[in-house]
Amino acid sequence: MFGCAKSRHYTCTDTDGLYHNAGYPIGVAINPDLLYTDSQCHRIASQQFNSFTAENIFKPFYLHPEPNAYYWEEADKLADYCVTNHKRLHGHTLIWHEQLPEWILSFSGSTSEWEQMFKNHIQTIVAHFRGKVAGWDVVNEAFDRDGTLRNSIWRRKLGDGYIERAFRYAHEADPNALLFYNDFDLESNPAKRRAVLTLLNNIRLRGAVIDGIGLQMHVNIYSPGSGEIVKAIEEVAKAGYKVHISELDISINPRGRPIDKTAALFQLQAELMTKIVVNYKQLPSRLQYGITIWGISDKDSWIPYYFNREDFPLLYDSNYIPKPVYCAIKSLL
Repeated sequence: MFGCAKSRHYTCTDTDGLYHNAGYPIGVAINPDLLYTDSQCHRIASQQFNSFTAENIFKPFYLHPEPNAYYWEEADKLADYCVTNHKRLHGHTLIWHEQLPEWILSFSGSTSEWEQMFKNHIQTIVAHFRGKVAGWDVVNEAFDRDGTLRNSIWRRKLGDGYIERAFRYAHEADPNALLFYNDFDLESNPAKRRAVLTLLNNIRLRGAVIDGIGLQMHVNIYSPGSGEIVKAIEEVAKAGYKVHISELDISINPRGRPIDKTAALFQLQAELMTKIVVNYKQLPSRLQYGITIWGISDKDSWIPYYFNREDFPLLYDSNYIPKPVYCAIKSLL
């Protein structure tokens, strides 16, 4: 789908919200502490985006810290904010191998007790937010890079079928919520993508509801190539899944070297964003769940902290000034 395009220089202001001109939701990962206390963050989040994903507070470690205790306060506050301010709320995530509370990691019950705990965890959370959360990342990152199932604690205790049962339990708890499988490298790893699609297709054939796939899309200006991204989006859509570009950021320093923040680097970032958005716009509207950017400002991105490197992967710089990559999206909506 991508043709050759001449380089262009992106400049713009952010006085108009991105989502106003989009035919699909434009979302952002939210740190509620910043949303409520940082006026600039609040302004941008409320003005630019109409779909929110909680960066952390819906994950098991935060939401279900003890066997019989759920910490609803922060998540409820965000859910209420979204209702009041007409923002779609996306739930991230119910089942993941990371950010689990210690009590799950050390749970010593029988197989049937593990199953009951697993079911209760999913259904208690989904039912609590019924009518407030539009869609859930039901299972997150269940595959290794080689296309085999990750040997997570869920798989070890519950067997390969845990993924299917997670979707069935979630659907029982809220039949109106859209249910997603979410993973990284699906845009760059054909073997992993084929394995995910094969498993999800088989689960669907057995009657379980899986509405869409989240392509996390943590990409960089060098890799993957635009052709790989096109193919991934096309394959997911062709299989009949809603496509959620669910955690989009574009690194300009994936090699972790000292860099000069040149205009050329930010131009490459903007050009890759252009290609992603152009391709996404070509999907049938029924398959467009939306594009979610994984954070607002470069200073709050997970990438510099996690990889211990200087990087600038988001739409706004550390002073909340829109970058060329922001302008690239805006020019296409």
